[in-house]
Amino acid sequence: MRNRKTKFTLALAIVYLLATLGFVQRSRAQDSSGPAPMLKLYIDPATKVVYAEPGRGRRLLTEIPANAMAAGAIEQQEQRQEIQLRQNQDMISALVAKNQEFETSNRELTREMAEVKPAWRSYIDNFQDKFRIGTLIYGDYRFYTHTGFQPQELTQINNPGPWNNNYNSFDITRTYLNFYFFPTKDWTIRLTPNMYKTIGSSNDKIGANTGFGSNLDGNLGVRMKYANLQYSALWDKLDVPALKGGTVILGETANPLVGWEEDLYGYRYVNLTPWNYLSLSSTQLGVHFEGPIKPFSDGKTYADYGLGVYDNSSFHAYEQTDTKQAMARLSVYPFGADWRFQGLGLTGFYDYGYGNTTPDTASIPTALKGGNAHITRIATLLHYTAEQWGLAGEFDYGNNAFSAGNLFSGSGPADEFGTATGKPVTSGPAFFGNTCTPGAPCSNPASGFSSQTAAWNALLNNGQAREVGWDVFGHYHIPDTKFTAFGMFQWFLPNDKVATNPLDFQRFVVGASYQVNEFLRFAVDTQNTLFYHNQMSMSVPQLEKFNYVPGSKINGLTLPKTGSIPNLVPFDTHSIFLNMEFNY
Repeated sequence: MRNRKTKFTLALAIVYLLATLGFVQRSRAQDSSGPAPMLKLYIDPATKVVYAEPGRGRRLLTEIPANAMAAGAIEQQEQRQEIQLRQNQDMISALVAKNQEFETSNRELTREMAEVKPAWRSYIDNFQDKFRIGTLIYGDYRFYTHTGFQPQELTQINNPGPWNNNYNSFDITRTYLNFYFFPTKDWTIRLTPNMYKTIGSSNDKIGANTGFGSNLDGNLGVRMKYANLQYSALWDKLDVPALKGGTVILGETANPLVGWEEDLYGYRYVNLTPWNYLSLSSTQLGVHFEGPIKPFSDGKTYADYGLGVYDNSSFHAYEQTDTKQAMARLSVYPFGADWRFQGLGLTGFYDYGYGNTTPDTASIPTALKGGNAHITRIATLLHYTAEQWGLAGEFDYGNNAFSAGNLFSGSGPADEFGTATGKPVTSGPAFFGNTCTPGAPCSNPASGFSSQTAAWNALLNNGQAREVGWDVFGHYHIPDTKFTAFGMFQWFLPNDKVATNPLDFQRFVVGASYQVNEFLRFAVDTQNTLFYHNQMSMSVPQLEKFNYVPGSKINGLTLPKTGSIPNLVPFDTHSIFLNMEFNY
């Protein structure tokens, strides 16, 4: 029984093996060209014995392809399987190696991103800190009890001259949008467009029969006030600790004096500072250096400086010269200052440049250089600033630094700007040494300002003028209130080489301000320009010593050759202002 069971088991194993080999072989034979010979196996159900031939009581067990039993077929199949296995193993090994390479690369990328991410994230998180936008607006209402010829009280405001008492106006005198960009901690880019009131009256002829009227007169235009690149790490790089905090500025920027003095005074929205009122623009194009000087370890400022080289023109004029002007300011605080302007200070300023004229004009040999001459401006100040008050005294000196164009920047005779005034003389006997006809009219010194304008230009624009001035300004904050009293007094001699100059004037501003909040304040004040000499005349020989040419013409009118030109002292100007400043 046991032997029979063993035989039966062995038989089943053989049948299973042969069947398996047959199945594999049949699967491959499906791709061959024809059917393979078959081996048939039979089993006796009673004895469970497998036979290769049919017989009595035997039944067909299975059919096996004959080539499956060929010699070495099993070994060949195993070899093929081993080859396939090795190929699969090689492929798996290559995939594993590639995966390890990817993992290594991924770890390296993760490490690099871990290093980059903080800086990138910091830049994005602090992106809003790299920009700053602010605004500055000056506005006023002004009322003139007396009108006259004078410089501008504030930038780009003008008023009618004599015989226009009670003139009044609402004005916007300054609007800035300040854009600052800080790409790094050491570099700053500033752009400041400025709105201003245009003055224009020229008309244009288009084609043969068409003309366009000017549309500039009084319009509010926009121009660039500041456009510069600032670098603040120069002295750190050069390892000069005493000058740490200094800045190098390239482009359109405030010059060393005007902006600094505006901050010292604190009431630029009310009136201009002395040299700015006389002729020196607040902004120049060039290269500029400024900063504090802290030589000791106590951290106090013992001096600060500003210096640079700039165009001879201002920021709103075309540069014509082949030369440049240099400016320098040094402020010394002998006891040290914990904050800007604190305590006693002594300041000196020097400016040397030339008139803004082209080389071919400036090189023409003349006895008096006029507007082609060199220009010098000097200012020395003694100032003291406390928490509640400040006071400054100033001495000014200049050469050719105050022209007729500066004197009449606020209001001037039409004769200064190309249009004759008054009733000309066209007939009669000799008039001031001239023969006057309708074709050659003469200027009448008793009518209009033609002769006076020529005399004023001679006194100021001769190339040898020397200016001298004295100024006092300050403020006092009334304790426990929002009110501050302020004022400025200016005494100026436009050309002290003239024994008694009819253009000598005094200017004073007195007022009080009210601080609404940190951004907004108002002021009410009176502003006055006084030509303080008694009315006077100057003879033609006196004027000839300067730049007056007898018998020459101004706006088509012949000027006196003999006699004296009367009424040379301009009218005084008195006004009341209500000023506003918004600074954010």
